[in-house]
Amino acid sequence: MGRVIRQRDAEVAREAILEAAEEIFAREGFAGARIETIGVQAGYNKSLIFHYFGGKEELYQAIMVRLKRRLLDGYLEPLSVFTQCSDEISVSRLRIFLELSVDRYLTFLSQNPRNLRIMAWEAAEGWHTFLGNIKEMEEHRARMMCLGSFLLKAQEAGIISPKLNPRFVFVSIMHLCVMYLQNLPRYEWFLSEIPIEQPESLTFARQQIVEFVLHGIINTTLERSET
Repeated sequence: MGRVIRQRDAEVAREAILEAAEEIFAREGFAGARIETIGVQAGYNKSLIFHYFGGKEELYQAIMVRLKRRLLDGYLEPLSVFTQCSDEISVSRLRIFLELSVDRYLTFLSQNPRNLRIMAWEAAEGWHTFLGNIKEMEEHRARMMCLGSFLLKAQEAGIISPKLNPRFVFVSIMHLCVMYLQNLPRYEWFLSEIPIEQPESLTFARQQIVEFVLHGIINTTLERSET
């Protein structure tokens, strides 16, 4: 019984440390974060952090694993239905995929602002830690490749321009979503018609990104044949 209680206490402590670390890393970045600050916010001394995680770098890697798992479960996994469906690919089905993909990612990022902030820090530091964990990164990459395969099928069906790389298109869609949310004040300043309040702001962005992407990737020969 005592062992079970100790195990539960350890799990509670680890979760509290991870929660505090995620907040601090999101606010300060890896370079600016301090183990002492994380310990104070978590309510544990720094020696316990070293005991569970080994050091600042290992703790940060644990946070990256946590963020990638959240992204897989909250965004990438739900979209896998498109890769499993055997229905014939059409322009309308491609539009549905784009709308769902953009809507889910914008919603995911807006509900997980720490992911967005830590991604900004990672981008500034060259993505070294994000790309560092091979096992986690391979699962992440495999899921993105799987979703990119839907766009590849659309290309093979003659819907997407043969000049484009489908995987590049998929990653670019994600980056458009990130760019919008990271630069929302600039969009609001430059485009006064953008709704400030969510979910209207996300709806506006989804519509604009989908139309921008859809009309940019559609095979022009197909467009002429449908007019």
